[in-house]
Amino acid sequence: MKHLLISCFLLLSLNLFSQGNLQFNQVLIIDATVAGNAVTIPAGKVWKIESVAMVSNNSYFQIQWGGSNYFVINTSSGYSNLPFWLPSNTTVTFIASSATKVSIIEFNVVP
Repeated sequence: MKHLLISCFLLLSLNLFSQGNLQFNQVLIIDATVAGNAVTIPAGKVWKIESVAMVSNNSYFQIQWGGSNYFVINTSSGYSNLPFWLPSNTTVTFIASSATKVSIIEFNVVP
C-alpha cells in the first residue's frame, strides 16, 4: 500500500510541474547561409530547433546570439546540441558553413 501511495504522489507531482503552457503552432524550414541570416522569434512564440540538414559531411551550424556565436552542430567533431530552444522576442542569426535547412517547431505561449 505504501508503494502505491508513493507512486500516486510521484505521478501527481509530475503532472503539476509539466509544461502545460505551450501549444503547437506550425513547422518552419529556414535556410541558413554562410553569410548568416537574422531572424526574430515573434512575440508570444517559442521555437524548438529539431534538426539541421546540411549538404556537406564536414559542416557546422551555429547561432549568433547577443554578440556571441554558439555551435549547435559541428559534423567534423560529431558535436550536436539538439534540440535547441529559442525564446520569444529574440533576434538570432543562423550561420552555416554550407547550404543548410533548419527544421523548427513553433509553439504558441498560452498564458
